[in-house]
Amino acid sequence: RSSGINAEVREAVVSTQSTGIVSYVVVSNTILPRSNLWPGSYVFGLDKKFENLYIGYGHKYTADNYSPPAPPATQEEYPSGAEVTEVPDPTVDEERALQAVQQEQLDREAEEAEMEEDDEEDD
Repeated sequence: RSSGINAEVREAVVSTQSTGIVSYVVVSNTILPRSNLWPGSYVFGLDKKFENLYIGYGHKYTADNYSPPAPPATQEEYPSGAEVTEVPDPTVDEERALQAVQQEQLDREAEEAEMEEDDEEDD
């Protein structure tokens, strides 16, 4: 098995270039060879000046059609429940009332802890 462009051409089973006339309006019949192995690769020239131009996707020609893999299944929406449902912000008075209740609870817990310490010291 040989390597290089010749092997690529044999695998592709196409001619390497095809040609066409660029414009029927221009007096000098400029010919535009394009690559069949690399679609989007062109050579253009006028008189003795030539340039290469590539406008493509970076994939060689293959006889088989390319089919990209299917995208992954879409994700389910996040389940909504009380822990993720938005609620309106509390008013200033509601926040102060909540803070007062929390402070009372902390005070009660501190008193209970002191009573337990006193009971342990008495034993």
